[in-house]
Amino acid sequence: MRKCEQVFFNSHLIIADDEKHSESERRWYLLGRTDMDRKLYVVFTLRKNLIRVISARNMSKKERELYDEKIKKDSEV
Repeated sequence: MRKCEQVFFNSHLIIADDEKHSESERRWYLLGRTDMDRKLYVVFTLRKNLIRVISARNMSKKERELYDEKIKKDSEV
Protein backbone atom coordinates (compact mmCIF):
# COMPACT_ATOMS: atom_id res chain seq x y z
CA MET A 1 0.00 0.00 0.00
CA ARG A 2 1.32 3.42 -0.85
CA LYS A 3 2.16 5.64 2.09
CA CYS A 4 -0.37 8.33 1.14
CA GLU A 5 -3.13 5.70 1.30
CA GLN A 6 -2.13 4.61 4.81
CA VAL A 7 -3.22 7.91 6.36
CA PHE A 8 -6.87 7.15 5.54
CA PHE A 9 -6.72 4.02 7.73
CA ASN A 10 -4.87 5.44 10.74
CA SER A 11 -6.41 7.36 13.61
CA HIS A 12 -6.02 11.05 14.32
CA LEU A 13 -7.10 12.54 11.01
CA ILE A 14 -7.83 16.15 10.27
CA ILE A 15 -9.97 16.55 7.16
CA ALA A 16 -11.20 19.88 5.78
CA ASP A 17 -12.55 21.37 2.56
CA ASP A 18 -9.92 22.71 0.18
CA GLU A 19 -12.16 25.54 -0.99
CA LYS A 20 -9.27 27.48 -2.50
CA HIS A 21 -8.60 24.72 -5.06
CA SER A 22 -12.13 23.35 -5.56
CA GLU A 23 -12.99 25.11 -8.81
CA SER A 24 -13.86 22.22 -11.14
CA GLU A 25 -14.46 19.55 -8.48
CA ARG A 26 -14.78 19.46 -4.71
CA ARG A 27 -11.47 18.75 -2.97
CA TRP A 28 -10.45 18.07 0.60
CA TYR A 29 -7.14 18.03 2.40
CA LEU A 30 -6.12 15.64 5.11
CA LEU A 31 -3.48 15.76 7.81
CA GLY A 32 -2.55 12.28 8.98
CA ARG A 33 0.24 9.80 9.56
CA THR A 34 1.51 6.67 7.90
CA ASP A 35 2.13 3.32 9.59
CA MET A 36 5.74 4.45 10.15
CA ASP A 37 4.53 7.71 11.80
CA ARG A 38 5.40 9.92 8.81
CA LYS A 39 3.12 12.97 8.90
CA LEU A 40 1.56 13.76 5.51
CA TYR A 41 -0.60 16.45 3.95
CA VAL A 42 -2.83 14.80 1.33
CA VAL A 43 -5.18 16.49 -1.14
CA PHE A 44 -7.94 14.27 -2.50
CA THR A 45 -11.32 14.16 -4.19
CA LEU A 46 -14.10 11.59 -4.45
CA ARG A 47 -14.99 10.05 -7.80
CA LYS A 48 -17.64 7.35 -8.15
CA ASN A 49 -17.19 6.12 -4.57
CA LEU A 50 -13.39 6.09 -4.91
CA ILE A 51 -10.85 8.33 -3.23
CA ARG A 52 -8.53 9.94 -5.77
CA VAL A 53 -5.32 11.27 -4.25
CA ILE A 54 -4.30 14.43 -6.08
CA SER A 55 -1.11 15.16 -4.16
CA ALA A 56 0.74 14.16 -1.02
CA ARG A 57 3.71 15.69 0.76
CA ASN A 58 5.29 15.93 4.18
CA MET A 59 3.50 18.32 6.52
CA SER A 60 5.02 21.76 6.94
CA LYS A 61 6.17 22.87 10.38
CA LYS A 62 2.94 24.84 10.88
CA GLU A 63 0.81 21.86 9.80
CA ARG A 64 2.72 19.51 12.15
CA GLU A 65 2.12 21.91 15.05
CA LEU A 66 -1.61 22.09 14.24
CA TYR A 67 -1.82 18.30 13.92
CA ASP A 68 0.09 17.64 17.17
CA GLU A 69 -2.06 20.19 19.02
CA LYS A 70 -5.26 18.47 17.81
CA ILE A 71 -4.00 15.03 18.84
CA LYS A 72 -3.08 16.33 22.28
CA LYS A 73 -6.48 18.03 22.67
CA ASP A 74 -8.37 14.91 21.54
CA SER A 75 -6.44 12.66 23.94
CA GLU A 76 -7.35 14.91 26.90
CA VAL A 77 -11.09 14.41 26.32
